[in-house]
Amino acid sequence: MESPLRAYAKGNGILLLTGHFGNFEVSTVAGVTQFPEYRGKFYFVRRALKPQLLNNLVIWRFKRAGFGTFPKRGSLEAILQALTSGAVVVYAFDQHAEKRDGVTVDFFGHPAGTFKSVALLALTTGVPVIPACSWREPDGSHVLHFEDPLPLIDCDDPGEAIRRNTRAYNAALERMLLRHPEQWIWMHRRWKIEGPKKA
Repeated sequence: MESPLRAYAKGNGILLLTGHFGNFEVSTVAGVTQFPEYRGKFYFVRRALKPQLLNNLVIWRFKRAGFGTFPKRGSLEAILQALTSGAVVVYAFDQHAEKRDGVTVDFFGHPAGTFKSVALLALTTGVPVIPACSWREPDGSHVLHFEDPLPLIDCDDPGEAIRRNTRAYNAALERMLLRHPEQWIWMHRRWKIEGPKKA
């Protein structure tokens, strides 16, 4: 926890970059509840689950643990307010993004539609982006691992800055995924964009 604790001590919000690693629904709740100072300061950006009953159960469980949730669409203003107040906003970054929501950058050497929202928020607010992952050990225990903040890449062209930072986020996911590839939930079809056809 040293990396997010250092960032949090500076009084800024934090963007946590993660994916569907290990038993993430269990390890996140169990791990972060050991740090009561974060209660009410954690928010997950997530798609609604189907059926609605299951979605309501997940949201109830998060609220009971002291976490909030933001829907993936229509939450920009609320997320900005949360970051300004020093909150920790968690993005699961390993799902396909349609053209209107993302940018195409490599993921394990193949073009992948990737959400540009994290780069936009980091470039706009200057809050640190910290990669985080979890995995299950053979004895049944769970590990939450946090890396150092990723350097913000800035350049004159805003579109290029978004692209470069988003690629850096995918690279961070690659590093984390390779630690325990068998524990990555991959069935959401990460690569839906076809690469250039070879002659």
